[in-house]
Amino acid sequence: MSKINTVFIPVADLKESVDWYGDVLGLTIDPEQYHSINTLPVYTFAMGETSLTLEKEDGFTPSPSTVPICNIHTEDIEKVYDDFSKEGVQIQSNIITFPEFSYFNFRDLNGNLLMMCTG
Repeated sequence: MSKINTVFIPVADLKESVDWYGDVLGLTIDPEQYHSINTLPVYTFAMGETSLTLEKEDGFTPSPSTVPICNIHTEDIEKVYDDFSKEGVQIQSNIITFPEFSYFNFRDLNGNLLMMCTG
């Protein structure tokens, strides 16, 4: 075993969640996959070697965990933090900075805890 292939994130409404991840996180939406979204149980964003897959779960309830499901890399964490603040994203922490790494936690529209990081 040498890598993680995909990260699954549970969601209540697949189309609404795909739109949010596209609009707020700036992930590229695949038109062909999006066209069939009402018949799919999952939607996958290609993100380099590791994919991010949103999976529709009936009766979904977000985990109360304080540990993020995954982290998403950015080169400009201050800009992302400011953009998220303006867009009303549920930010769960200030930017925490170490010598070669910074991060903050936030929740998606389903309440899933995620991390934005550099480094």
